[in-house]
Amino acid sequence: MENKRAIIISLVCFTISMILITAYVKVRRYEMTNEFGDEVEVVVAAVGISEYGMIREDMLRVEKVFKNYRQPQTVVDPKEIIGKAAYVPIYAGEQVTLSKLVHADGKPVLDRQVEKRMRAVTLNISPWTGVGRLIRPGNHVDILVTPNYDVGGTNIFEVKTLLQNVLVLATGKNLQNSVPTRVNREVLNVLEEEVEARRRKDFSNAGTESLNTTRPDDNYSFLTLQLGPEDAEKILFLSHQYGDQRLYFALRNSSDQSAEKMETTLLDDVLGPDSDYGQSKRKPPPMPPARPPRFYDSVGGQAVPKY
Repeated sequence: MENKRAIIISLVCFTISMILITAYVKVRRYEMTNEFGDEVEVVVAAVGISEYGMIREDMLRVEKVFKNYRQPQTVVDPKEIIGKAAYVPIYAGEQVTLSKLVHADGKPVLDRQVEKRMRAVTLNISPWTGVGRLIRPGNHVDILVTPNYDVGGTNIFEVKTLLQNVLVLATGKNLQNSVPTRVNREVLNVLEEEVEARRRKDFSNAGTESLNTTRPDDNYSFLTLQLGPEDAEKILFLSHQYGDQRLYFALRNSSDQSAEKMETTLLDDVLGPDSDYGQSKRKPPPMPPARPPRFYDSVGGQAVPKY
């Protein structure tokens, strides 16, 4: 009997202890989340990743940290960075951020830069359709189309702003977020010697050719744009129907992300009703209805109406 009473008392004490511990943990968690934010998942390095080391799936793991302790641009999905390389060493347990990553061999991969549910589409340009080839990867453009079609024997020309605020992923083969490859000391020594040799030639007017720089290339002839699937179909249809020379790319300010409703522009809208073109389309006023004659007079043997 006494043993049974002792067991009951022990169970009651254990239950009370668990309730108190659970309440204490909830109170402490509430205090911590109230101060440091809720817990969120982040990707951390499971092992040390060396500089320019390829990132594999077994090098990463997902952990929970308080929101205020999450670093800016921290990766939340390991699939987003598998196959890339570390720009700087990443230590085990350290949060993996996008600012510490480059693609393998320092070469960006285009498919990683295309947003989900979007498509990359390449279009030919010329200097007069592509802002003199001054568009750079990362810029935003509006796409205008100038179709013409026949209506009742009349050839109609239009200008339509088809898409606005379209991201430019690449110009030619120059991709957005392009990162130079790693250069070791031997390559730098060769470049310095070449520069010094050409500088000596310049003093004797033997040559003034300069080395290649990192200035963006202006000799591209096509743009790669990020479009939705439906917009990609529209652009390709117009390109096939009217040709690439009917597509124009208007450069936007990078801080201007707004999209406004744009009406289609016709020749009448541009020239106005007071132009020769507008006047030529005006119809003369209708003739007034003829009045019935009061009588007919015979003149030279012919009946002439008199009003």
